[in-house]
Amino acid sequence: MTNQFKIKQPLCYQKIMELLQQKKVQHAYLIETNFIKNKEEYVLEFVENLFLANFHDQYITKEQLHKYIVENHFPDLKILKPTGNVIKKEELIDLKESLCNKSVYNGYQIYIIYDAEKLNSSSANTILKFLEEPEENIIAVLVTNSRYQMLDTILSRCQILSFQQEDSSMQFSRELLSFIELFSERKQKDLMLSFQLILDEIFQNREQAAIILSEMENFFAQLLKNCYGIYLNSDFVEQYKTQFSEPEILNILSVIESKKNELDYNINFKAWVDSFLLQLMEV
Repeated sequence: MTNQFKIKQPLCYQKIMELLQQKKVQHAYLIETNFIKNKEEYVLEFVENLFLANFHDQYITKEQLHKYIVENHFPDLKILKPTGNVIKKEELIDLKESLCNKSVYNGYQIYIIYDAEKLNSSSANTILKFLEEPEENIIAVLVTNSRYQMLDTILSRCQILSFQQEDSSMQFSRELLSFIELFSERKQKDLMLSFQLILDEIFQNREQAAIILSEMENFFAQLLKNCYGIYLNSDFVEQYKTQFSEPEILNILSVIESKKNELDYNINFKAWVDSFLLQLMEV
């Protein structure tokens, strides 16, 4: 992957590197782009690294692989973009048939479906069948602006990766400012002592918690950029840059990602907040 991806999407970069190093390649991924501008560039970089995880250089060089992917001339990569407001069942069937032959380069075959939220009921059932009956060495990559636009049955069969917003000058909510202030004192004061305050004023309900987690993710992603030598142009983020080390930031981002996923399920909300705070205290 390029340094640009590493710098601008540090959490996703770190997660992908860990998965590839552990050889934990899944049969299906859902990439939540959160409306960023460079989503296609980053998706292709992710896909390129999946190919490299099962790379046979006797057939093609890494430089050729990169060139073919960027130019959309790589035969083991299929890309589907909706031509209208709906992804049709017939388009998915054609896509599936194009993957029936063996990989040209004796590695993975990968298909990308952009704007996956445009699947209608018929095409969603078709892709669900593909995901329920995965074929060896065929990987699905579904791309959507928000995971909440996707069916739970599809989400449950994919590994979810999220891009962060890249605007470091964004304004943070009052609730996030309050929580970061409390959290920054975690080594002097037990967060659990403020449990009721956090529950009443910050994580008021499931929807509010999802918003705060997204803001927290962006906040700590900005701090991580500082570790890579990128200047922060947010006064609020700047004042906390010395209070969290790079390993702490990575652990915090991992906790946030895990707890975001749990919110998708019907769990006891107070127990969720309690678990979240305890995990943060252990960082």
